[in-house]
Amino acid sequence: MVRWLAKNIAPLAALALGAALSGCAYMDDWDEVSGVPLAEFDMSGPPPTKLELAGPDRVIITESETLTITLEGDAAAGEALRFDRDENRLVIARDRKIFDGSGEAIVRVGMPAASTLAIAGSGTIEADGVASEAVIEIAGSGDVTIKNVEAEKLAIEIAGSGEVTAAGTAKMLSVEIAGSGDVKLAELTADTVTVEIAGSGNVALASDGTVDAEIAGSGNVVVTGSATCSVETAGSGSLSCRPAATAAAEPDASETAADAAAEE
Repeated sequence: MVRWLAKNIAPLAALALGAALSGCAYMDDWDEVSGVPLAEFDMSGPPPTKLELAGPDRVIITESETLTITLEGDAAAGEALRFDRDENRLVIARDRKIFDGSGEAIVRVGMPAASTLAIAGSGTIEADGVASEAVIEIAGSGDVTIKNVEAEKLAIEIAGSGEVTAAGTAKMLSVEIAGSGDVKLAELTADTVTVEIAGSGNVALASDGTVDAEIAGSGNVVVTGSATCSVETAGSGSLSCRPAATAAAEPDASETAADAAAEE
């Protein structure tokens, strides 16, 4: 157990730094956001396949063969948004020097199914679907919701208290949490699953295949279905695999963790 912890805690802890850096690599400084206002942004050329959001605003993605962007919500927040492109990556960030209030801008984006969705901060991304091979990254407390996943490979990485909710199917699913993030995939069925948690994160999913989990801390993984499950733990974390009928009658992983915290 001790050897496993020493071997695995460093890569998991490094997830926080890596996600934060990848999510903010396009900015020289949080207060020095690159990009231009939407009115000056060039949307010609091939549409992006990756989207990154920095800040507290909301992005709603619908699938489209061409790139389209419209703004709604708080006008002051919208005026502070800056848009940038780096080849196939679209970056949306709020310039706090222009507006640092609590208002929320809503950005409606039409683009092909994304291969990468990333949040740095407390923003929200909602999407109809993702590409066949897709990555979801959150550094902070952001939320990502995917209505319908049909993926060969889906990777979810959270550094912080972010949340991912999705429904659909994935042949291969990997989840990495460094912190207290929640991954709510009870409506998503995956064949081959790996989960790594460092901290108090929680994962709920459905599988009739194989689930391998490594937990350092108090994280919990709940699997619905007939999956073959294995787990290595260092701490009070747990992996629970149970049939659908049993799972329906019991609380999910995040509810179990909340109840335990309330009793302490």
